[in-house]
Amino acid sequence: MKAKIFSAILLAAAFSSCSDFLDRPPMDEVVNNPEFYNNENNVRSTVDGWYDIYFIGYSSGWTRSPFFESQGSQGANYAMYSEWCDDFVQEKATFFTTVAPSEPDEATSDWSFDNVRRINILIAGVENSALEQEAKEHWLGVGRFFRGMEYSRLVRMFGDVPFYDKEVSNTDVEQLYKPRDSREYVMDKVLEDFEYASQYVRTTDGTDGLTVNRSVVDAYMSKVFLFEGTWQKYREKNNDYAAKYLEVAKDAAARVMDGTSGKNYSISDDYKALTTSLDLAGNPEILLYRSYVAGVLTHAEMSWQLEYVQTSSPSKSLIDSYLTKNGLSISQSGNTDYKGDKNIKDVLENRDPRLSANIADSLCLNGVVGLYAIGGYLGNRFVNESLIGTADGSSNTNTTDAPIMKLNEVMLNYIEAAAELADMGQYTLTQGDFDNTIDKIRARASVNMPALTLSGSRLMVNGVAIDDPARDKGNPEVAGDYEVSPILWEIRRERRVELVYEGIRFDDIRRWGKLWYSDMVLNEDVNKGAYVDKGAYVAEYNAAHPGTTITVDQLSINLEGGGNAGYIVPIQAQSLKRTYSEKDYLYPIPTGQISLYKSKSAQVGNPDLVLEQNPGW
Repeated sequence: MKAKIFSAILLAAAFSSCSDFLDRPPMDEVVNNPEFYNNENNVRSTVDGWYDIYFIGYSSGWTRSPFFESQGSQGANYAMYSEWCDDFVQEKATFFTTVAPSEPDEATSDWSFDNVRRINILIAGVENSALEQEAKEHWLGVGRFFRGMEYSRLVRMFGDVPFYDKEVSNTDVEQLYKPRDSREYVMDKVLEDFEYASQYVRTTDGTDGLTVNRSVVDAYMSKVFLFEGTWQKYREKNNDYAAKYLEVAKDAAARVMDGTSGKNYSISDDYKALTTSLDLAGNPEILLYRSYVAGVLTHAEMSWQLEYVQTSSPSKSLIDSYLTKNGLSISQSGNTDYKGDKNIKDVLENRDPRLSANIADSLCLNGVVGLYAIGGYLGNRFVNESLIGTADGSSNTNTTDAPIMKLNEVMLNYIEAAAELADMGQYTLTQGDFDNTIDKIRARASVNMPALTLSGSRLMVNGVAIDDPARDKGNPEVAGDYEVSPILWEIRRERRVELVYEGIRFDDIRRWGKLWYSDMVLNEDVNKGAYVDKGAYVAEYNAAHPGTTITVDQLSINLEGGGNAGYIVPIQAQSLKRTYSEKDYLYPIPTGQISLYKSKSAQVGNPDLVLEQNPGW
């Protein structure tokens, strides 16, 4: 059935008639022929070519995705590196960009406005087309949605950027090399685009889950403006813009949650299946996904976790963030459910079931025959055990579908935006806010964690007040750092464990102004893995593998303190640990572009044509 659906989508996108197909230009180009836009299928085929840019999913072939252990191998196209955060312990630290690149096509930068130009050409073509009004408004909405996506990406990376809402002639030097517009100006334009799209994009169009509809627009609207609202609050210290954008994020998420965007979604029963299913069609939680079919489009996401050494693997920082089944943090006073972390059995006992859905139930250590993880904990978020040994689960021919946008993320966007507004005195949180978000997520059949109860400025579970000793009280070593309130701390923690390894954490800690979480000196648990007693591990391993004998000396792991028992600490030398600086919150502008602006300024005699570098670079 999946192959048939996929083929039908391709055919529907490709054909309006035989001559249309034969005459159709490449999908990655926009031909500025007025008659081209009079045919809705022509417009659709052009837009279809943009899905691979903005909805990467598990990527394709051997190309790493922006999910688990991307290693920055694909450059800055993803607007983040999945490993620049506190979820990974690493064999070799992935460092932030250290030197501004010379040109935008280098792996460390993505300062390019090619996509903006393509989108603007399509928008103008549709606007001047002879399409019926409803179709014209829909495709204008889709075009403006993608323009909003592109500009929010540019702003997320670089801050201020020049804004263009129409195609610029290659001879118009004054426009091509105009100075950067403020991020507030650009994001207000992005808001206008999203508001138009939210009003006019069809509630259904094409196949559910594989095409942009109004619910997808509103979901991304909540994501984009949650980022910008919290960035304005914590990085720009602009509460007016923060409140404005957070309200937009909250309202957009609410429209998806209550079905007014056009479709009713619900939390599905199986958490693990969200990232391991052969077919996500019909999953009630999925707004948008990328379909993979044998012989048509495949990936290697499962194989990276199952067949290759994990030189980046779950950190102690991540593992410790999972609650026990009673809904309390592992370090809360009186929490007898927590059994400690001196062996993997204790780590997993009485814990939030999402932990066992993300790591294997045995430690995998360097020096033992077979697969190992550098920190001992083996990540398996994307492993479908029924596919082990099959073509669908091996090599670069994995066919599990990739979730792109899910209801759980929309719900978490809502509750965080609401809590941030409440923190600013702009909203009053209610029990209903938690009932309709985190509590629904926790009620998932495969999770079944206790619900949160709002009590004044605190949260409770089963009548017990949540009091996490690990809550961020503000780091005195970080200038201007702030204390995270108990409510925001619990919301952020829930977001971390629910959306782990989906390429989200790095942008989260950036927008919160908490990039120091990824600093291996300031946050030592980022450079720690599992606790290992070498003698006990060897004895247990040998007992479980008769005929195979390993020794303590075979274990190639560095332990804290240098003895035979302690936490794995892969990176020993201080100079090899990742640290952050203030400049790392924004990407650098390519130096070649700055020089090009200077030459164009001299050419036309206009000293205002200046491209400023980001602070610290």
